[in-house]
Amino acid sequence: MRYARSAVSRSAVGVYLALAAQIATLTCLVVFEEARGKQLARQVARLGSDPHAPGAEAVVGAVTWFAILILLVAAATVAAGCSYFAWLRHAGATSRMIAIAWFVPVLNLAAPALLVHALREDAGLREGRRRSWVVLLAAWWGCWLAMVFLILMRLPFTHSPQGRDLTGLGAAELVVAVVAALLCAATVREITQARVSARPSSIAHSLKLLPALRSLPRHTYPAGD
Repeated sequence: MRYARSAVSRSAVGVYLALAAQIATLTCLVVFEEARGKQLARQVARLGSDPHAPGAEAVVGAVTWFAILILLVAAATVAAGCSYFAWLRHAGATSRMIAIAWFVPVLNLAAPALLVHALREDAGLREGRRRSWVVLLAAWWGCWLAMVFLILMRLPFTHSPQGRDLTGLGAAELVVAVVAALLCAATVREITQARVSARPSSIAHSLKLLPALRSLPRHTYPAGD
């Protein structure tokens, strides 16, 4: 039991660090977009796909930095997802539950929030805490869906930037991502603390042992003389 509590605490710290890395890299990308992105997008649009066109060498450095930032954001996002799924496992969810909740289309519009709520209920949710928890959960999931929607609307196959910008990400997307990350961390902290502070009932533990005790072979002793 003590090992399980330390495992969920360590995995929660991993989630916090991964979310911080994701927001840091996304912030750098948005800053680059605002400072250099529009000009670079126009230069790349003028050059077309010819790497030997006049002026191509002048943008190599900026394009390289942009590519590095994209890779860092992608790596931090993957790390955040992996650390979050690992935390879900330590918090009590099974791999099958996680896969169904997060990766089944349409179902994943609500199932992840319901899974997190079930974990909180399983950790022991007092009636006085229920309303604040539901508000926190709804705010997190609403911000998460808003962030996904905003990012999807900026992808190349959903809009045509025509040399206006590189990714389309700006301050609005960054603010929503930051709020979603903070609320996600808050839900992780809530469930982790509930798991760590939970104390198993000695009566419940005894009841769990009863079936095992009944299954033990009975030993009869000879009657005394």
